[in-house]
Amino acid sequence: QELARLPFVANLALREPLLWQFSRGEAEHEAVRMQATIAIDATPAVLAAVRAGAGLSVLPDFLVRDELAAGRLVQILPEWRLPSGGIYTVYPAARFRPPKVTRFVEMLVAAEQKTGPAGE
Repeated sequence: QELARLPFVANLALREPLLWQFSRGEAEHEAVRMQATIAIDATPAVLAAVRAGAGLSVLPDFLVRDELAAGRLVQILPEWRLPSGGIYTVYPAARFRPPKVTRFVEMLVAAEQKTGPAGE
């Protein structure tokens, strides 16, 4: 529960931005309700606030992978896991799909193939 006392940047893009449901292994679970120092509704802005030292937050693996590797950010509690989510693309049938959408989907697929599913 010490975690709840740390400065926290709430990511309002998440379903429950203040409740963290941690698990370690199959049997160990812990819920922590955070108190937001700052609340932001755009994930890139949350990342910018965390980079600037505003506090800790929950951010997608793919967004912070390079930051962690470069040592600009530090993962806390690496032995614990949060529930994973997903990225979904919804777009019109090929007949109505703009070429930019097709290229964007191809970029997402290539990024996923390069890095593997989040959390790996």
